[in-house]
Amino acid sequence: MIGAGRAVQRALYETLTAHAPLMARVTGIFDHVPAGQSLPYVTVGEAVETDWSAVAFAGRDHRLSMHVWSAHAGMAEAKDLLSLVDDALEHMPAELDDHRLVSLRFLSSRVFADVEDGVRHGVAEYRARTERV
Repeated sequence: MIGAGRAVQRALYETLTAHAPLMARVTGIFDHVPAGQSLPYVTVGEAVETDWSAVAFAGRDHRLSMHVWSAHAGMAEAKDLLSLVDDALEHMPAELDDHRLVSLRFLSSRVFADVEDGVRHGVAEYRARTERV
């Protein structure tokens, strides 16, 4: 049996890499960025998993972050990439390797610049709820 957190991570990756408009704009989707990877790209970031069980089911609450990285001057490309990530995640499947996605909700996003190297970094946070099947 695969754990709920790993099932969600796999579904995130597969959903993002299957989204043609996003993949046309980035050099890849990573949870570990290879050395020398060119921008722009997306990383699957931090994940916090807590219990969301009830008498009738075993469930998990997942707080997820998706990161976009861009060398584009200004914030526009990072914002566009965050929007594409959001569009892709609307198509995340409900069946997740021994778990079922009950909900996936956008929580917040922000874009900021690293003044030292000019890289724009965008972060979108989501909450997913799953139950074991």
